[in-house]
Amino acid sequence: MSRYAAEDLDAIVCTSISKHNQPDEFSFEPATAVLVRRAVGARKALVFDVVNACAGFLNGIWVLQGLIRAGAIRRGMVVSGEQNMPLAWTATREVRHSLDRQLASLTLGDCGAAVIVDASPDEEHGFHWLDLVTGARHDHYCYSQPSSRGTGGILITKARGLQIEGNRNFPAYLKQALDETGWDLDDVHHVIPHQVSTRAIRQGIKAVARYMGCDLPDVFLSHAETYGNTTTASHALALHDFMLRGKIGNDQNVLLVSGASGIVISHATFTLDDLPERYRAHVNGGS
Repeated sequence: MSRYAAEDLDAIVCTSISKHNQPDEFSFEPATAVLVRRAVGARKALVFDVVNACAGFLNGIWVLQGLIRAGAIRRGMVVSGEQNMPLAWTATREVRHSLDRQLASLTLGDCGAAVIVDASPDEEHGFHWLDLVTGARHDHYCYSQPSSRGTGGILITKARGLQIEGNRNFPAYLKQALDETGWDLDDVHHVIPHQVSTRAIRQGIKAVARYMGCDLPDVFLSHAETYGNTTTASHALALHDFMLRGKIGNDQNVLLVSGASGIVISHATFTLDDLPERYRAHVNGGS
């Protein structure tokens, strides 16, 4: 879909958590980005992995943005492929009650995503603000480890505590993202939260409304009930889905909101060019 060939890429950043390289095959060395470079033929690309839980994809874009602005590269790819379902399969075997800390694993889904980032030809389109904040003392609310009851890995989530701490902190950073971009809420056409669950998204909207002291416009997009939580690929899948469905259009302002284990809170504001129209044309002939 891109105007670029693989040999035009100056960098490839892989941000997957699961390190899923082939069906049911996982490895941590070499970097998955090395395997991607070889597979697509990006002979000149600088390659490395960035792992930062569910915020990894936005973190990868943040790193590429810095390299482009510094003049170190002209364009690069952020790619992720998540095989999350093994955590769900383990949970189906091991969950014993409604308060089990593996319960959140049942919301997970598999997904792969890639985006190519380059310098915008004008200031009107592209990313305006992208920032990440880490509250490391909250790392115990969500983490992975090997199962003590059998084979496979597990995801331990203290969902209530994670949601309380996230909603206590992220609205201030959302407001900061708007202020730094020079936007009011009325300037935002779409807000895409991390697709954790429909309930978590509803609670997050209420937290923002309390912080802002006003009713929020109906701009929050959710499809968690269809695809689940695809972790690092969450925002890319949402953009794919909502652009194809015609919900996101050309020249619209979008705010991405990401929450991740850590706790990591990240926000990105950007204005689309004609990407939605081009994307629909590539996928289904422009309908």
